[in-house]
Amino acid sequence: MATLKKIEFVNFGPYKIVGKEMRTKHEISNPIYPTKYQTIPSLWRQCFSDGTYETLVKMSDYIPTEISDDYIGYMRDYDESDGTFTYLVGMFMKTNTPIPDGYAFYDLPFCTIAKAWIEGEEYDIYPNAHSLTVDAINKNGYEVDWPNYFSCEVYTNSRFGIPKNNGERILILDYYIPCKKRS
Repeated sequence: MATLKKIEFVNFGPYKIVGKEMRTKHEISNPIYPTKYQTIPSLWRQCFSDGTYETLVKMSDYIPTEISDDYIGYMRDYDESDGTFTYLVGMFMKTNTPIPDGYAFYDLPFCTIAKAWIEGEEYDIYPNAHSLTVDAINKNGYEVDWPNYFSCEVYTNSRFGIPKNNGERILILDYYIPCKKRS
């Protein structure tokens, strides 16, 4: 079972998120009922195979010193009418970053974020990270900042990448959501 291991409320930004994006929805694809949307895992595979990250890492002058070169899954623009949203695989970059051809970007304003650590087995982290973080936001006297809303899966090397590569089953995914003090 995925659990909230830690949450903190920190100042964040401004940054750009730069990477490759798609419009998708949370659907399970199977041979009998294939999804009509590109899946999130397929976008990650594409970005690792087509050099997306190599291009961004080479732009080291534009990677903020206070943020490492972690892999980011950025979500925004949820449409309740059809359940779709924008998903971008990329990195946080400085606001003056030039955007490489074929890449998408979004400006992230200065805000307060809930920075949660969600711990569990990988298959259990993804479907629970958002609700665990929102619950913790509400329990700590904050609320989601809807005008600035986005959410991010942050795959740190120390808590996610290295443990996964070492065969560990219990991982920690960082999860970010903009929030504000409840009035």
